[in-house]
Amino acid sequence: MTKALRAAFGLAAVASVALFTGAQQATSQSGDVCAPRKDLVAQLGAQYRESQKAVGLLGDQAVMEVFASDQGTWTILTTDTNGTSCIVAAGEGWDDTFTRLVGEGV
Repeated sequence: MTKALRAAFGLAAVASVALFTGAQQATSQSGDVCAPRKDLVAQLGAQYRESQKAVGLLGDQAVMEVFASDQGTWTILTTDTNGTSCIVAAGEGWDDTFTRLVGEGV
């Protein structure tokens, strides 16, 4: 199975779990899976053991966050000012070795 196909299955799994847990899931105009931020973040932690690795502003209307796990899965969320988050990308092979080395002064 290709990485792209596994990533698509991962998004489908997050969407189905969001529905199962009662999250008010929706789909954005671009087809992204959306739900209240707290629900998506909880699911990323429970199902994939992902935690926040980076955050940045997208103008004054949204925040972008990168979540990743020690196993290498990763997810990018955008969250609007109403607290609705959308999964815009997900995949495998996250490597933050460079970040850890920089933090160690290398």
